[in-house]
Amino acid sequence: MLQLWTFPKSTDNTLVLIQDETIYVDTKKEDDLTNQIQKINAAQAWEKPHGMHFVNIEKVFLHKNRLEIHQKEIKKTLFIDDSEKINEIFTAIKTHIPTLQLTVKRVSVLKSIWIQTVVTIGIFIRLITYLVDVVDIGERSNLASIQEYYSEIYGNFIYTLSGIGTIGIVIIAIIYILLALFFINSVAENRPYIKELKRN
Repeated sequence: MLQLWTFPKSTDNTLVLIQDETIYVDTKKEDDLTNQIQKINAAQAWEKPHGMHFVNIEKVFLHKNRLEIHQKEIKKTLFIDDSEKINEIFTAIKTHIPTLQLTVKRVSVLKSIWIQTVVTIGIFIRLITYLVDVVDIGERSNLASIQEYYSEIYGNFIYTLSGIGTIGIVIIAIIYILLALFFINSVAENRPYIKELKRN
């Protein structure tokens, strides 16, 4: 049985083929790739890359757009920006090698949100610090001196923004926190699954 997937726009793996209990991954591009596909579909002899035989595959790992095929001492990593095709390849391997047991787990909440949380906190601190400085400038200076120091356009912006006062800063902070919590919660709820095929 032959199963073929092609990725002409990929900068890495452009062809994945399952044939004769072996997985082949090729990197040919453009005309070379087209000729390769034509030969395969016509059952003609073609230049086969090094293949991964089913009996040598110990583990297969799927996370987002990354598919790792582990042999005894070799790991082949495929990056495929097509969720449908990468899942088809994973499912085909599962079907062809029934001795590989499937486990599915989800990325932990902390692991999925920690980068977003750190960035969000950093932006929050910078935003509040900026607003406090702007309000302080507006309270200590008049419009003319602000325009003279910062330029007319930016001076007008600072003077207008300084009118929000302390209560305005608090309101902006609350709105930011609510939006940040909504965003982080969305990231946590949509955290990806990790699929793994492994021999007992």
